[in-house]
Amino acid sequence: MFHYCERTSDGFWGEPFNAVTNLAFIIAALLLAVRFYKLRLSARNAFDVLLLIGLLFAIGIGSFLWHTLATPWSAWVDVMPILLFISVYLLTYLIRITAFGWPRVLGGFVLFHLFNTGLQMLLPADTLNGSIFYFPTLVALLMMGLYSRRQEHPEAGGLMFAGGLFILSVLLRTLDFTLCAIWPVGTHFIWHLLNAYLLFGLTGLVMRHIATVRRYPDSAVS
Repeated sequence: MFHYCERTSDGFWGEPFNAVTNLAFIIAALLLAVRFYKLRLSARNAFDVLLLIGLLFAIGIGSFLWHTLATPWSAWVDVMPILLFISVYLLTYLIRITAFGWPRVLGGFVLFHLFNTGLQMLLPADTLNGSIFYFPTLVALLMMGLYSRRQEHPEAGGLMFAGGLFILSVLLRTLDFTLCAIWPVGTHFIWHLLNAYLLFGLTGLVMRHIATVRRYPDSAVS
């Protein structure tokens, strides 16, 4: 399956840059695991964070298999950890950062997935070189940053930065084939590097928030 500029043959290493850069996700997950231990967070009180770290590791493995094997089943192995990470992070944000009650948490979660599903049904999967898949996530991330800024939450700056970084990341993913003639390896591998840093930062943001609330209950704005 030839979906990226870099792949010009059907061999295992047909996309060397796209394959190797998945190490960034694995390294990010390992660094977060070390940070989790140093912050002395517990699995009972931060289970969602451990799940995010595990999913980040799985993203690296799944994407590596997709960019080396390039088969239909490896495409699913690639996309499922990403979808799960997005869902878990949205729930984590709604519960921990906004401190919404369960009706609003579930409402926001369902609304996101209705928007996501509806957009995928309305537009072809190859729209914007396949980046349309990530448009609802981009919108949600920007809304997280704007809402947190309005609430003057301590982590608002980090969320706003994450939204801006994801715009750049999606743009580079979209331009992969467009720039192929002048940049034969494509830009998808940069998408990997930026997203590994992005997910590392977003997960670290939640860990920092949990640690702050635990140590200084009155210092975190909800």
